[in-house]
Amino acid sequence: MKKPELAWLKDLGEKLRPLAHRYRAVLIVLLAGMLLLASGGWFGGGEEQAAAQTGQPETAGFDLAVFEQDLNEKLAAIEGVGRVELMLSLDQTEEAVYAVNTRQTRNGDAGQSYESDLTVVSDGSYGEKPVTVKSLLPTFRGAVVLCDGADNAQVRLAVTQAVGTVCGIGSDKVTVLKMAAGT
Repeated sequence: MKKPELAWLKDLGEKLRPLAHRYRAVLIVLLAGMLLLASGGWFGGGEEQAAAQTGQPETAGFDLAVFEQDLNEKLAAIEGVGRVELMLSLDQTEEAVYAVNTRQTRNGDAGQSYESDLTVVSDGSYGEKPVTVKSLLPTFRGAVVLCDGADNAQVRLAVTQAVGTVCGIGSDKVTVLKMAAGT
């Protein structure tokens, strides 16, 4: 058998070689982009899909009961505290700030009018959801801590500082009291 003539391919290669050398950086970037598109999220884009598949929300909201339980465990680990019960009061709850599209219209002599609507994004086949700009965490009003070691001033100080630091409130907003023996 006779090999097919590939002279035209060799000529094309010789013509493209100087162009490929001159624009190699552009070609490398294009090739990298095509590889990322073809990868289908193998390189770090799969977290949202994994959260959607497991049914877990993308962002976990603030849960006061979980926060109190976690802080209870931490306070019980302080030397001399003993049993601990904690009650936190919130000044305001968690709040989400959403993106808004605002359009300004001039009506000649009549003045200006503003129109705004909520910005939404499509999340595939599940519909639309608003675009969240930021989430404001709740602020605490105060705390009451009942513990066995509250009769010791050093324990009271340590508990007051720990709760104040974690909750972002002053020591005047934290009350540490001795827990009753039968409780």
